[in-house]
Amino acid sequence: MNWTEDQITTMRTGRPEYRNDVQGLISWVRTSEETDGEYSLLYAEASAGSTVFPHFHTLYEETFHVLEGVLELRVAGDSHRLEAGQEVTVPLRAVHQWRNPTEGTTRFMVKVRPAHAVFEKWLVVAAGLVADGKTAPDGRPKNPYHGALILVESDIHLVGVGRLLMPMMHLLARAARRKGIDRQLEEHYYRQG
Repeated sequence: MNWTEDQITTMRTGRPEYRNDVQGLISWVRTSEETDGEYSLLYAEASAGSTVFPHFHTLYEETFHVLEGVLELRVAGDSHRLEAGQEVTVPLRAVHQWRNPTEGTTRFMVKVRPAHAVFEKWLVVAAGLVADGKTAPDGRPKNPYHGALILVESDIHLVGVGRLLMPMMHLLARAARRKGIDRQLEEHYYRQG
């Protein structure tokens, strides 16, 4: 995944950008629809100190490629400190987390393979909830229905003690869909772009 700044700028041109003070900025520069489900591609700017909690996916792998700054990843127990031009692929079911350990912004790309259109949508919804102050300072949604929908629909699996909560998250997500909360969130956050 080596791109020039011009190529990245071209990919980003005209794409919706979702920004908040906690996480930074995200923009889907290639979507599932555009690649016939082969992959999707996310451009991200992680704010200083941004972090993502330990989790794993069962439906897609992710490749993180740093464009500028530093990104620390922990993948299946191994630590990686990525700088510009470096990348790491997170295989299916590998527990992983990342953080920006610097005082500056880290720019990176994430290739999701195969593409997962629902993950694309719910990552945008999650960014919108943060921007609207509907999350805790660490980005966790205050509304349990919102959190359950993001986790379950996006194929994000909690680990450790959190893994015990996953059956409850599935029940909450099912109830949220029955109440139409998923459609409300999609209409408010995702279709705006």
